[in-house]
Amino acid sequence: MKKIIVLGLILILPMIVFSKNAFAVKTSAGANDPVNIHSAKFQYNKALTAMQGKYYYSAVQHFQKAILIKPHFALAWAHMGVALHRLGFPSLGIVSLKKALEYNPNIKWAKIKLKKYLASPRR
Repeated sequence: MKKIIVLGLILILPMIVFSKNAFAVKTSAGANDPVNIHSAKFQYNKALTAMQGKYYYSAVQHFQKAILIKPHFALAWAHMGVALHRLGFPSLGIVSLKKALEYNPNIKWAKIKLKKYLASPRR
């Protein structure tokens, strides 16, 4: 059952998260410092920056890229859950937060968010 939910999450999200909003991120790397855009950490940081700007569609896309590169990236799963909830997909947000806590049960803020989202009548 969990595999079906995760598979559905991976297959459905790209269809719903494509947005016309372009989002660019400034990197702190200098001209001589190459940036590995194919790393999970880069995609995760880009997604966090998108969330700060309330570009949740872009954030979810970058969290997905980070998770594709590093599937057990618990913080990416957790933050993606928050972004999905804010986009109006509370059930998918709950699934993402549960997945994050499955990989790392020590993320306290994710436990709090999950409890709050489960208690919400919006789901």
